[in-house]
Amino acid sequence: MMPYPVIVELSRLDEAYQILDQFSKNVWDSWDDYMNFPFLFSFQNGLRVLVGHPNPPPVFVPFPDLFVHGLKVYIDTTNLNDFIIKLPILCGGGPISFGSFNNRHVTAVEITCRTQTSLQVPNFSTAEYNILAFIHELMHCYQANILKDQYPNLEINPDFNFALFGDIEGKALAKSYEQPNYEASIPFLKDFCIARILKIKYLTQDEKNSYECVEFSEGEAVYSEFTILQNIKKGFISCSSIKNDTTYKRFQNIEDYMAFYLNMLKSSTGNTLNLYDKNYWYGCFQAILLQTYFPGWQRELENGKWLDQILQERISITGLDSLKSLHRFREIYHLDSLKTEHETRITVRNETYKKLQSQKGRIYIIDFKPIRQLLSSSVNISKKNFELGLINMYPDGLGDLKFDKVSISFKPVLTEINQLYYVKLIDAKSKESKKPYKINYESKDDKGFYYNVIVTTPLFELKAPKITIIKSTNRIKFVIHSRV
Repeated sequence: MMPYPVIVELSRLDEAYQILDQFSKNVWDSWDDYMNFPFLFSFQNGLRVLVGHPNPPPVFVPFPDLFVHGLKVYIDTTNLNDFIIKLPILCGGGPISFGSFNNRHVTAVEITCRTQTSLQVPNFSTAEYNILAFIHELMHCYQANILKDQYPNLEINPDFNFALFGDIEGKALAKSYEQPNYEASIPFLKDFCIARILKIKYLTQDEKNSYECVEFSEGEAVYSEFTILQNIKKGFISCSSIKNDTTYKRFQNIEDYMAFYLNMLKSSTGNTLNLYDKNYWYGCFQAILLQTYFPGWQRELENGKWLDQILQERISITGLDSLKSLHRFREIYHLDSLKTEHETRITVRNETYKKLQSQKGRIYIIDFKPIRQLLSSSVNISKKNFELGLINMYPDGLGDLKFDKVSISFKPVLTEINQLYYVKLIDAKSKESKKPYKINYESKDDKGFYYNVIVTTPLFELKAPKITIIKSTNRIKFVIHSRV
């Protein structure tokens, strides 16, 4: 018997396909391959569900009499545990290579499903949010057909110039979108274009290509969500399987959903250090404005131009326009106060990094990669945080983290999250500590796994169902192998 929450998520995928049947070509006129990419769902009880794979790996067996939009369903029960999955579930993931068919890699959408005590996305129910997330990831799969060239995702650390003009261009996009017509919108579009030129003028060509490629990739996937909502607003036909989902309201109050995107654009503009998140909203609204005022922009992008390049060419910026925008930066966007705000944040970030690099003492690492727990999203958003590349620096520590059966209480010391999955702390007083850690556990096996442990160190207390410990002269690494 398939657990009810799993049936619900599969019905939401069915609804995503049903919606794309009706509206995919309104997003991109040749988007018709969305049924070609399997979905791999992973649940907290260890169950994995594979939908629509042409050649499932051997651990997956067919689940009888269950189909998602006509696609076969397979399950892997080899790692089941006693965790009871419950609604609401929040889904997230992305495309991966998973298995092969006819000697070619199969691109699948990997979806991690986590029970949520409260939805962390305003305005959305989990049903509508997850349906749009499935559509978002399927658009990522399609983008290989759109992009003439692919570029690596280089990590760009914003300096003062990048942060300042990035703030102005986001504000200009929002103002342009809010105008009633093209004539009123065009000055703000020109402001955006001038700010973009100033923002990226110190980047190398490789950095520009990387930045604009990611902005299109993430932004256009969000644009696909927004365009789908615009079409749903006019009316759509829901699929029959979704009736099992009592929380799904078929996008009632759709104006609230659509307002979420503009709110996210506005809230992201002033963020000095979080560059990556801006790609979603800046790219989305460039695409929205292009579609509103310059239909047909998709062909230019397929021919190798980026969103901002198409905008700049369509509105024909003159030298006088540049002078006007520079004046408007002070009068409308309050350039001088923005300078102070961003310069302060950049300075504090740099000072925090210097302090991090100068620390001496015993190193503690907590490794969450085996359970694929993205750490920065688990930390309370009120915690002071400075980003630098793949490092998140928390001057006052992480506080308390808890998910599933894992919990950690950190002392308020400078703490680093590195490469998404690793927590790093340095005990500056380690010479005074008699023991680097104490451990209590229920059992231990001959492979070095400790079960149901409590680890106490001078800087944190860790509780987890299953860990290993790797030690060297001045470094101790705790690897989390299970969340339940």
